[in-house]
Amino acid sequence: MVAFRCSIVCLLLLGTMGWAESDDVTGPHLAGAADSGDSERRPVGLRPRRLVALGGLGATAHYVGFRYFDRAWYQGQKRDSIRWLQDWSGNTYLHVDKGGHFMSGLFLSSSMNDAFVWTGFAPRTAALLGALTSWGLLFEIEMRDAYFDQWGFSVPDFVANTAGVSVPLLHAWIPATRIVDFKFSWFPSSLYRDYDARLAVDRPRTQYAIDDYEGMTFWMTIAVEPMLRGHAKQMWPDWLGLAIGYGATGMHGANVKSKGREREYLHLPDSRPEIILSLDADTRYLPGDGEIWSLFKEQLNWLHLPAPAIRIYPSLRLYLLYM
Repeated sequence: MVAFRCSIVCLLLLGTMGWAESDDVTGPHLAGAADSGDSERRPVGLRPRRLVALGGLGATAHYVGFRYFDRAWYQGQKRDSIRWLQDWSGNTYLHVDKGGHFMSGLFLSSSMNDAFVWTGFAPRTAALLGALTSWGLLFEIEMRDAYFDQWGFSVPDFVANTAGVSVPLLHAWIPATRIVDFKFSWFPSSLYRDYDARLAVDRPRTQYAIDDYEGMTFWMTIAVEPMLRGHAKQMWPDWLGLAIGYGATGMHGANVKSKGREREYLHLPDSRPEIILSLDADTRYLPGDGEIWSLFKEQLNWLHLPAPAIRIYPSLRLYLLYM
């Protein structure tokens, strides 16, 4: 858990370095295009000053971030050996928290990829450096967790981290995979919105937004237009895709088991996973140019915007707008 919180803050600090691009972005990078190479950002040669600036910003962000976490969270009983956690059951958050680790790794790796492109590395080299740098940072976080009784090294969390940092690398080296991407959405659940009222009557609750996993949905998006041919390709909007979402409902609160014999509230049923089918909008196709506006469109595309959807599990439900 603390690794997810740490990685969120660290990636926000380090990720800003990847947003400092000038005129290298040429638009949406979707697999299946006739000339995928045309959408690559062209290397202009290594720029030593930018590389030094990147190193300085990274070192500063690393120092500030970990100093904060040393004070905020790493105050429990320290161990002499690693506490290994093999929490594969998902009884607490039904693996929704693994989506957070996955997206943290993906966003950090993508941001570092952009940062290395900004310094002049070729796109594939930048993707490799971004993935390795991000993997190393997240490994360091897990190793800090590993020696505290309250936390520990979670093997499933780190598997999710590793999968996330690998996505931009896969996209760079195998362009056809860009047809698949990943996004995130959050709409506050009643566990978080009604925290005080639920606390007063000892009902399931979540105090902090970052622990509100019932309100989170993690999406795998699929670009449809590159897969079509002929008239269908001409008719389908290039910005419109499909999305498969994963979330959970009926959770028993933050840091407590939500299913199984050891669940927090034995009189309540087990929490259940949810699978959602929805439409997806690629915001990089929004009209307008300009450096700041293009940057905004790129960052907005991390979010799955409200759209019509159908829940297919655990029961059928139609949403005019799924938040």
